[in-house]
Amino acid sequence: MKRGLTHILGGVVLSGLLSSVSFASDFSQQTKQQTIAKLSSILVEEYVFEDIAKNVSAKLQSDFNAGKFSQYQNPESFAKALTKWLQIQAKDRHLRVRMNPNTDSKVGAKARLQQELLMPAPVGIGSQGVIEASMLEGNIGYLKLNGFHVLDDAKPYLDAALTLLSSSEALIIDVRKNGGGSPHTVQYLCSYFFADKLLLNSLYYREGDETQDFYVLSDVGGKKLTDIPLYILTSERTFSAAEEFSYNMRTRNRATLVGEYTGGAANPGDMFAINDVFSAFIATGTAINPVTKTNWETTGVEPHVKVDAEQALDKAVSLAKKQVAVRWQATKLQRQKDIQKLFTLLEKVSANLTYDDAQKQLYLTNLALLFKELKLDRFALTELALEVIEIQPSLAALLLEANAQQFPNSGFIYGYWAQALAQGGDKVAARKLLSMALTQVKDEYHKKHLKDELAKLAENASL
Repeated sequence: MKRGLTHILGGVVLSGLLSSVSFASDFSQQTKQQTIAKLSSILVEEYVFEDIAKNVSAKLQSDFNAGKFSQYQNPESFAKALTKWLQIQAKDRHLRVRMNPNTDSKVGAKARLQQELLMPAPVGIGSQGVIEASMLEGNIGYLKLNGFHVLDDAKPYLDAALTLLSSSEALIIDVRKNGGGSPHTVQYLCSYFFADKLLLNSLYYREGDETQDFYVLSDVGGKKLTDIPLYILTSERTFSAAEEFSYNMRTRNRATLVGEYTGGAANPGDMFAINDVFSAFIATGTAINPVTKTNWETTGVEPHVKVDAEQALDKAVSLAKKQVAVRWQATKLQRQKDIQKLFTLLEKVSANLTYDDAQKQLYLTNLALLFKELKLDRFALTELALEVIEIQPSLAALLLEANAQQFPNSGFIYGYWAQALAQGGDKVAARKLLSMALTQVKDEYHKKHLKDELAKLAENASL
C-alpha cells in the first residue's frame, strides 16, 4: 500500500494535508534533542541507502551536539534547517522534515477532513491533474498537467485529453508546475507514445531488497501516438514523478525537453512520525533508469533546449511548427503519389465496368488501402460517387461499397449505394442492401433514412 503512494506523498498530496501547522509554545532543547535522536534512528532503519543513512545520522548527531541548530528557536525554522541540512548531506531532495497539523491526535483525521471539505478545491483536483487540453495554432496539441494522480482516478481524464489531441500534428506536454504523483500514472502516460514493450524505469526498495519494473503497457484507453513529434516543458518546479516522465522520454529519445533543469528528486518514500511536533519524509527507494543505469537525483533532468520556464511554451511552439512543416512536405509528396494511384484506379474501373467478382474484390482492396493512406473521411468517396451516379452507376456503387466498408454504421452511405444499384437497373439488389443495412445500423436517425429509401424504391416500382 505504501508503495502505491510513494510519489504522491512526495509531491501532489502532502502540501494540502500539512498546510495547517503548529507553532508549539513549548518547543524546548529537550524536544530538539528527542527529534534529532528519533530522526537519526528512522534514517538508519528506513533510508534506501543504508551506508549513507549511517553516515548522515552520525553527522547529524555530531552537528547537533556541536550547536549547529541552536539558533533555531521555533519549530518552523528548525524544520526548514533540518530539511536543508538533510538534502545537502544525503544529496536527496525528497528528504524533508515537516511540522505536524495543528490538531489533537485523537481527532486529527476528522479535523483535516473537515478543513479540506470546507476549503475551495485546489486547481486540477477535480480533473485529476489535467489542467488543459487544447489545440494551438498550426494544429499543435497542448496538454498541461500539474500532477500525476492515482491512475484509477486520472486515467479517464488522460484518455479524454489525449483522444481530443490525437489529431494533432505535434504535441506539447507542460509539466513546468507538476509536483509529482504516482509512478503508475507516469507509466500509463508514457505508454501512449511507444509501440514496443520497453522498460521505462525501475524502483528499487531497501525493504525486502525489491525492484519494481515499469514497462510500456500494450493497451491504453485511446489511440497510441507513437509517431507524433513530442515536446515536454520543464522548470525547476518540475518534481519527482514529473521528472520521471521527462527522464523516461528523454533517455528513450522520444521527446524534446524545453525549459529549465528540473528539481532533482528521484527517490520515492513515505512519511514517518518523529513526535507530536514533526514528521519526516524519508526516501525508502530509488529510481533506476534502464538506459543510464542511474537517475536524476539532485542533478535534475537536463532539457535539450535551455530557456527560462516562462519562455518554454513559445519556444516549443516554434520548434514544433518547424518540424510539422518539414513532415508536411514529406507527407504532401506521398499524398500526390497516392492521389495519382486513386485516379488511375478510377480510370481503370471506368474502362472496365464488366468486371467479375474477383476483379471487383481487387478493386475494393486497392480502394481500402488508398483510403487509409490518404486518411479520407466518409465524404470523400461519397462525393466522387455522387458526381458519376447518373452516368456511371456501377462505378458509383463500387465507390460507395468501398466507403461502407470503412463506415459500416452510416445509413446515408448505404442509401446512396442503393440508389446507385437502382440507377444501374438492379432494384432487387438495392432492396436487399437496404434491408441488410437496417439490421446493421444502430442509430435511429440513420434507420429512418434507410426506411425512407426503401419506401421510395417501393413507390417507384409501383409507378
